[in-house]
Amino acid sequence: MGVKWTKQQQKVIDLRNRNILVSAAAGSGKTAVLVERIIQKITDEQSPVDVDRLLIVTFTEAAAAEMKDRIREAIEKKLEENPGNVHLERQATLVHSAPITTIHSFCLSVIREHFHVIDLDPGFRIGEDGELKLLKQDVLDELLEECYSKGEEEFLSFTERFGTGKNDRKIEGIILKLYEYSGSYPRPEQWLDRCAAVYTEEEAAEAMIRQAKEHVLIRIEEPEKLIRRGLKICEEPDGPYMYADMLEEDLRGIEKIRKCSDFAEMYDAADRFVWKTLSRKKDDSVSAEKRESVKALREQAKKAIAGVKETYFYAPESVWKEDMVSAGESVKTLVSLVKLFAEKFAEKKRGRNMIDFNDMERFALDILTEEKNGELVPSAVAGEYAKQFEEIMIDEYQDSNFVQETILTSVSGQAEGKNNIFMVGDVKQSIYSFRLSRPELFMQKYNTYSLEDSDRQRIDLHKNFRSRGEVLDSVNYIFRRIMKKEMGGIEYDDSAALYLGAKFPKTEEIEAKRYISSECERNTDLFKTELLILKDRDKEAENVRRSEARMIARRIKSLMRGGVVSDKKTGEYRPVQYKDIVILTRSVKGWAEDFSAVLAEEGI
Repeated sequence: MGVKWTKQQQKVIDLRNRNILVSAAAGSGKTAVLVERIIQKITDEQSPVDVDRLLIVTFTEAAAAEMKDRIREAIEKKLEENPGNVHLERQATLVHSAPITTIHSFCLSVIREHFHVIDLDPGFRIGEDGELKLLKQDVLDELLEECYSKGEEEFLSFTERFGTGKNDRKIEGIILKLYEYSGSYPRPEQWLDRCAAVYTEEEAAEAMIRQAKEHVLIRIEEPEKLIRRGLKICEEPDGPYMYADMLEEDLRGIEKIRKCSDFAEMYDAADRFVWKTLSRKKDDSVSAEKRESVKALREQAKKAIAGVKETYFYAPESVWKEDMVSAGESVKTLVSLVKLFAEKFAEKKRGRNMIDFNDMERFALDILTEEKNGELVPSAVAGEYAKQFEEIMIDEYQDSNFVQETILTSVSGQAEGKNNIFMVGDVKQSIYSFRLSRPELFMQKYNTYSLEDSDRQRIDLHKNFRSRGEVLDSVNYIFRRIMKKEMGGIEYDDSAALYLGAKFPKTEEIEAKRYISSECERNTDLFKTELLILKDRDKEAENVRRSEARMIARRIKSLMRGGVVSDKKTGEYRPVQYKDIVILTRSVKGWAEDFSAVLAEEGI
């Protein structure tokens, strides 16, 4: 019996001859659907496609290897059903060399095959991280030494403004950061020039002021909510009613800021906003705990407003504009330093016949595109690739950047009118901005691609087949409150929420209940989301980690005494095993060592 796909999943599998964006929620079966789409394409009775004519780009080498294995297994399964099928036997052979790869591996293959186009020595090697780091530092040292020896006024003014301490580490950091960031654009030098030019444009200054106003409106939402929560407590029977008047006045002050028509008015309203002292009236009928809660909420609100004032209202609008003009000279100097660094660093790498990961993308882009009328268009080499590839399939699309987008579009044949780019991802899972991914690429298509039948179509996979409804309810509850379009690029509304797709046995049907200890039976809802709060802990960082680990160890032991899980293979409940439990931390460094030590001490 075949897999029963949902209506939306079936769409992803079946639709052809169009650009498709699949917004796939966590646990929505996107990999299984992607594999099925590939299998359907290569086994199509009318016009089957060889698997090596599909360029399948994933984010990591491990993901590429897993994807290739799943496609190979699916082909072998089809062969078992159709022994002797010559086309399938051919696919089983081709899959081993099929372009199922990371973007960097694809770029590297382009460079190795067309190194002569960019006059690159074919014996190049990929630099090690340590070697590249030392080389960057050497280039920075040489660059700054040259600039100091010339003693130009613009440079010295720049260092005086941005340099701190006894060395140039901060300046070096700024240069490196801007160099790395500019590399995510197809034409970094033009982007850098544009950055410098912005500081001389009146429109840009106005845009900055408008953006500042928008940010202020977002930032004052939280303190307003805190004050309203405090006000509700004041209105309770034993609430601190004597604080209500002051909290109402606080709200009026925040509301005045919100209602301002421009930034100048907003600045004046914020300047006049003063927090008055809460009433000192005593009343034994008022709950001391609620009194302290309201005070705490108000203190949080005061800190939040203070942060807004410090960030946005340190000076009036006229001073902002003056600062922008003044900063323009420094930015111009910074841009020239970044360009010089890029030039010298490239020269050093060429001298060692070495490339880095950024070069892989940059060189592939140089091979696959050329400039015409100020625009990048596909080159003749890109045209050859476009003839080779029937479809471009991009996994984890939310982690793409502008350079990768240009590279993959150039080999798609889109310039000749072909619509054959298949993109799948979830912007809510975009965590690689520090690696220069640009989730706004995903969002631009998410907001413009049609949900109806069209050349550029979006398909949403909302259903989660991995988690229980109780888990999804908790996730949705939290993210509806913290994920906003202004802050994360997407509004966590009904279209972004997770919906239950899997079926689990009902709680009352658990046959494995005989495994549950009396301790677990006291919990009337076995699948209720828990929040464990560590109250008594040492303040030293190491002891905090160990205290948390000790608390988690106790919970693990409790689960092992009587917890149950739904087995992935059988669908039946069984006792919990250690392999069913995962501990996630924000960072591995420090935490892994302490947690491992404590778990070992606890016999786990």
